[in-house]
Amino acid sequence: MSNFLTPIAIWFGRQDATRENSHLVVTVDKWMNRISGGRVPLLRVAGLPTLTLHVPGRKSGEPRDTPLLFASWRNGLVVVGSNWGGEKAPAWVHNLRAAGEGEVDVSVYGARLTVDVREVAEDERASAWDAAVMVWPNYEIYATRTTRHLPLFHLTPRL
Repeated sequence: MSNFLTPIAIWFGRQDATRENSHLVVTVDKWMNRISGGRVPLLRVAGLPTLTLHVPGRKSGEPRDTPLLFASWRNGLVVVGSNWGGEKAPAWVHNLRAAGEGEVDVSVYGARLTVDVREVAEDERASAWDAAVMVWPNYEIYATRTTRHLPLFHLTPRL
């Protein structure tokens, strides 16, 4: 799935200036996602696998949509709560942890489906981490930027 833009995106993603201005990347990504009906998010242009996470806000209950990188792992997808290596977990992590059964959807290539969510257990973490790092090597850098344990979530299609 990668293309000639993938190494550029990976290089760009490891820069401190990108982390400091990550809101701009997220804004452009959300805009591209919206105008394309979820078919062409920013990182997909760079040949990276992306999804949009749809989860209710833990406090407001309002729908929250977040574009994320993902990796295929164990008959599902794994996402990493890296926040570019920031000291705080991204809001979507807290929303996911608070979400009830059947409340989380993902959109991939414009198709939307409900997923079951579980935080990856410690004994499975190395395998899930390896899958994520193969897609986005910068997770290794992000892990060194913070003292927190970057959470991993396994998303599987709901039957």
